[in-house]
Amino acid sequence: MEKKTIFLVNPELPKAGLGNMLLVWARAVLFAHINSFSVVAPAWGKFVIGPYLRGEKDKRYYGHLFDNKNYVSWVNYLLARLSNNIHIEENPVIAQVKASNLELKKANYYLFVFNQLPHWSDFFVDLKEHQPIIKNKLLTSIRSSILENISQRPAPEIGLHIRMGDFKVLKPEDDFTKLGGVRTPFSWFIRVIDAIRTIAGYDVPVTIFSDGHDHELSDLLKLTQVSRASTDSALSDMLTLSRSKLLIASSGSTFSYWASYLGHCPTIWHPAHFHAGVFSPDISQSVFEGGFDPECMQPSDLLVRNIKSVFEHC
Repeated sequence: MEKKTIFLVNPELPKAGLGNMLLVWARAVLFAHINSFSVVAPAWGKFVIGPYLRGEKDKRYYGHLFDNKNYVSWVNYLLARLSNNIHIEENPVIAQVKASNLELKKANYYLFVFNQLPHWSDFFVDLKEHQPIIKNKLLTSIRSSILENISQRPAPEIGLHIRMGDFKVLKPEDDFTKLGGVRTPFSWFIRVIDAIRTIAGYDVPVTIFSDGHDHELSDLLKLTQVSRASTDSALSDMLTLSRSKLLIASSGSTFSYWASYLGHCPTIWHPAHFHAGVFSPDISQSVFEGGFDPECMQPSDLLVRNIKSVFEHC
């Protein structure tokens, strides 16, 4: 009897933060969706020593947040790897696989492995047009108790993400516009908050989401109507941040990218570190995402319209 051909997609998640993990996961599940292939249960629970050594709040262990009911078990993956008739392809193009190409291999198992991050210049290059699919796949992968907890959290008016962690502190002699992996200057966050409030005509409340400690955020927390979100998991924070009426992002942070992508909320980036964005062309016509610095720029007409629309004050 001829053996049934089995197709598996394996997202090999990096030992990294949630945002980077999701970039690998999303490409794998989108490829599987397009081709109707099964996905091997991702290993969300990875031990990473760096966050412990640096005293970070987020220890980057996410295994308890996800449910693997929509995935095939690692047993299937191990059986495939033990087979002497297997074809393995790493990081294939995200498109429909041609049947003619598969017929040439004549394998019992076809294993498609995703283990590379896309280039930083366009993290969401393959995902922009497929946001509804990716968002649905993510939400259906999360434990119901976690989703219930997220639904109870208030949606921010202005959501402000401040990435600290392993991002370096900017030194006085450093030029932020020419460096990567450094913390976004608080002075820029403050300028943007002031500009938004001026356009809105009142002190719109700001909610900070950060992996930093309170004393590190004191210059922002002392501002009027600025508070910190209650401590929760990185996943809960990301999805709550995505519900912001307007998002102020942290430069270089894939966490910020994901919040913007999942929420399709107007998103402001430091202009020196804004690259390709995460919205599809259709969304970009009506929702602002881009660089803005009140110190040297005027807000675009679209940004002004978005601010006035979402913060209409009675």
